[in-house]
Amino acid sequence: MLGGDADGNLGDRAILQATCRQIQELAPEAAVAVVSGDGARASRDYGARAIAPGPRGFLSLCAAAARSDLVLIGGGGLFQDDDSLVKMPYWALRVALMRLFCRRVVGYALGVGPLRAGISRLAARLAFACMEQVTVRDPEALEVAQPLTGKRVGLVPDPALLLPPADPEAARDLLRRHGVPLDGRPLVGVALRRWFPAKPRIVPNKIAHRLPWRRERPPEPEAEALTAGLARALDALVREHGAFVLFLPTYTYAHEGDDRVCEAVAARMTAPAGARAMLRLDDAALYKAVAGELAVLLGGRMHPTILAAAMGTPVVGLAYNPKFMGFFELLGAADRVLDVGRFVREDRAEELSALLDGALRERSGPPRERIETLTAPIRSLNRALFGELAR
Repeated sequence: MLGGDADGNLGDRAILQATCRQIQELAPEAAVAVVSGDGARASRDYGARAIAPGPRGFLSLCAAAARSDLVLIGGGGLFQDDDSLVKMPYWALRVALMRLFCRRVVGYALGVGPLRAGISRLAARLAFACMEQVTVRDPEALEVAQPLTGKRVGLVPDPALLLPPADPEAARDLLRRHGVPLDGRPLVGVALRRWFPAKPRIVPNKIAHRLPWRRERPPEPEAEALTAGLARALDALVREHGAFVLFLPTYTYAHEGDDRVCEAVAARMTAPAGARAMLRLDDAALYKAVAGELAVLLGGRMHPTILAAAMGTPVVGLAYNPKFMGFFELLGAADRVLDVGRFVREDRAEELSALLDGALRERSGPPRERIETLTAPIRSLNRALFGELAR
């Protein structure tokens, strides 16, 4: 399985954990290999063997592909060029390499788009040509991917929807230990990411953040505006609903720093310090259980939103990428997502406050029937792919 950064990103970890669990249920004898620098986690959480990332693991990766009956590419937002123009060519070469060693390569609930550059679309064509089957996770991705391949692209929602949550009492115990009130006050979860305007760049942010001149730059004005607007919107919820704000960052590695963004917003809030807290969780199942205790989640990242929605928690999105629109469309909640660029440029803090206020008043998240409708295609694809391995 080749996917995103499961070592650092809780969302990618949720995909991997849910998918490996499905493999274990449908093909108990199957052996799974994943790219990870954390062998202990790979064994404990995924029941998989870890292949070292980067050049250190190159030969092991090729050997694993040669032994494999199936290579999965995804899920997650792999096929896009909003971070770097080298990302899509990089993934195309990885997919082509896998196809050299393994007959069956499948695109698994891929996040696709934006692909604004011609070189990105050309690379995507190559990657899709190497796949036996292509599936994407939302209508926006389908619209981008289908013109780039002659194969019929399937729509299969994000596999993280299938991740079983931890025991609810474990989540409540965790919240109590961190001073989060469970006294009926509405808990507002907040999962943010740094300001990330879409613009052409060559060097991926994961590498660029290490460059001295990048580290020494002052904060971008847009980042300051984002922080101030979010603080105003959250202060309004504390003031009008007596809400408690719980920051729940999911990608805390240095090049992303979701926790630093949360800290900056908390510092700008005027509400009492006792009306907010932050939890840094690295267990996706426990995160999902915590999300089930929330009155609403404001999601500036995709997977916190997915995990909360799967628990029936109302969600409001702050979208930096078309994938948000696609997922909220699948949820039937397209009116509960704001584009982060417009939020900053047009100072739409009041509109965000109104969306959160409406979610709190309605207290109605996605109905169970909607979630079951979304998970049905995932289960069907898994039966076809992994059940076949068991025969």
